Formats: sequence, C-alpha cells, structure tokens
Amino acid sequence: MLNARLALTVVRSALTLVALVWIAAFFNQHREKLVLALTEIDPGALGSAMLWVLVGLLPGALAWQRLLARELPGVPAARGVLVYLRSGIGKYTPGGVLAFAIQHRLLRAENAGSILLLRVFVGTALAACLAAALIGLPAVSALFGINVWVLGVPAVLATVAGLGLACRMRRWPVVPRSLERIGVPAPVPFAATVAIMAGAWTLTGLHLAALGLHTGAGAVFLVSAYSFSAIAGIVFAVLPGAVGIRDGALLAILSLQLAPADALMLALLSRALIIAGDVIGTGAAALALGRRINVHT
Repeated sequence: MLNARLALTVVRSALTLVALVWIAAFFNQHREKLVLALTEIDPGALGSAMLWVLVGLLPGALAWQRLLARELPGVPAARGVLVYLRSGIGKYTPGGVLAFAIQHRLLRAENAGSILLLRVFVGTALAACLAAALIGLPAVSALFGINVWVLGVPAVLATVAGLGLACRMRRWPVVPRSLERIGVPAPVPFAATVAIMAGAWTLTGLHLAALGLHTGAGAVFLVSAYSFSAIAGIVFAVLPGAVGIRDGALLAILSLQLAPADALMLALLSRALIIAGDVIGTGAAALALGRRINVHT
C-alpha cells in the first residue's frame, strides 16, 4: 500500500511538473507578442481583466461542486469549491488527467472514484456547453449574419421550454437511464448548473470586454465571443488546456468585427490571463485547504 501511494505521489508530481513546464513554454513561445500586446493595453484595463478572470472562477467551481454534492453528499460545499480550484492547473496536462488525479487525491476519504469524477465532469461540461451557446448567441449571429433576435429568442425559448418540461416530468423524457449513466444530472440540478455556468461565462468573458473596448467592439459581442469559443475548448478537452483550439475559434470570431492585429492581440492576452488565473486559483486554493489536504491523504 505504501509503495502504491508513493508511486501515485511521484506520478502526480511528474504531471504537475509537466503542467508547469508546458505553461512556461507557452509564455516563452509568445514572449515577444505578449510584451508588445501589454505595451498597447492600459494597465487599469489589464488589472480589471485579471480581476474578472479570477471572479469568473468561482461560479464555475460552484457548478462543479453542486453536481459533486449529488454524488458525494458528505463533502462540505467550501471544500468542493476549493478542490475544484486546486485542480485547475491540471487541465494543462494531456486530457486534463492531472485535474482528475488531484480531485481523486483530495476526495479519497469520501470514496471518490475516477468514474464518479468523470460523471461529474460530463454533467458540468454539458451544462457549460449549453450555457456557453446561450451566452454566445450574439457571436453566432455575427458569424452567420443572422439577426440576434431572430436567432436568440427561439433558442432561449426552446431551451427554457425543454428544461421546463423535463423539470415538470422530474426526469429526462428521452432514455433517462442512459443519460444518468454518462453523467447527465436530473433536470432541476442540470438547469441550475446551466444558470450558474451562464454566470461564469459572462463574468469571465468580461475580461475580454475590459481588454477590447478600445478596439470599438461592443462588450456584448466580446463576452459572447469568449463564451462561444469556450465550447471548442470543452469539446477538445483532451488537449492541454485546449490551447490552440479555443484560441483559434476566438480569433476567428473576433476577426468578424476587429482588425486582424487587434483580434490576435486580444486572443493572445485572453489566453495568457486565463492561464494566470488558473495558476493563481490553484495556489490560493492550496493555501486555503492548508493542513486539511494532509488529513484527507
């Protein structure tokens, strides 16, 4: 047992090193472009953007915690939120495997197996995709040249009607057991998770508005562009942080209304701030957990 625990500790340490090296390599690769972009951004706007990124971490963590509580009702809410934040750096390993390893380690006392954590991830990811699609409707409208009201009103009404019907029936109308097996929660908690994730995308997306208002683009478009591009990041979660995929999607959407240089600058700064936010969130959560980490391991 001792050897197995030691081996797992070594693996987690190695994966953490991989994540840190990968992050350092990203900043080193784009060092010159980032320095140039930073010289063109007002320090106040940059500080405001960083603040929105950090604030946006909290509702995302709360959404994950709420679904975790359905599987592990004994875990205190504050601990669940901190565990999620602590695992944030784990997404910068292939497949985000380090995030699962950290979560498993910190929740081992509650018998959180890998399948359980995967189910929570699936439920959160599906809610996040739906929320990102709803918040991203203005960006979709710009992408396809459709009036946002023509596209948005039916989409929102259909979503509300679908979730409302499922809640009224107290189960999903189509193959409920199959949905539950892959991690989709019941209608009521799923609807609540979608609402929380919508808040998370909106708050986090405001960092792009803070950075890009000087370009002439509207705040609504910038927030929705970030939100909609996040879907690509979730779908390609197998890549470390989905770097390159989400950024490419964001760049393509921003280019609809911004000059190419401005779009590239915003996409690059956005990624840098998101990485910085994950690192800060991980460090702050580790400090907050403190000695309780050792108690549960």
